[in-house]
Amino acid sequence: MINNILVPYDFTGFADLSLDKAMEIAKKFDSKLTLLTVIGSDIDTSGMSWSRAQEVHDEMEVKAKEDLNKIKKIHSADNVSISVDVVHNPSAVNGILLFAEQNNMDLIVMGSHGRSGFKKLVLGSVASEVVAKSNCPVLIVKLSGKHI
Repeated sequence: MINNILVPYDFTGFADLSLDKAMEIAKKFDSKLTLLTVIGSDIDTSGMSWSRAQEVHDEMEVKAKEDLNKIKKIHSADNVSISVDVVHNPSAVNGILLFAEQNNMDLIVMGSHGRSGFKKLVLGSVASEVVAKSNCPVLIVKLSGKHI
């Protein structure tokens, strides 16, 4: 049974596609859906005091929650229980996996940028790492032949 679905959300078109697919699944199985944003090491806090760096992280968390709640509101008519959450983790992969494990997620639905070859080698792939390391099933949603 699919009771809890996690949608890692990075505010890209790929995240929108994965949310659409997760909504479809949630309606079918009467599942709860969680939108998750990971705030990580991509924040440059070098040269900042510890307290200012903490303020920056807090500001980003507030903004992310506001944006996630806007998305939640857009889908409120769909009769799917949606919650939003933000975690701080230097690794998007670890943030997603820890959240999924700690919150008993039954399925992770996430987008993939579809990188291949050299770009994937250099940039890595959050989606492929989540697939490799997740304790629950992962559905990867990607565009075929199109770019967002």
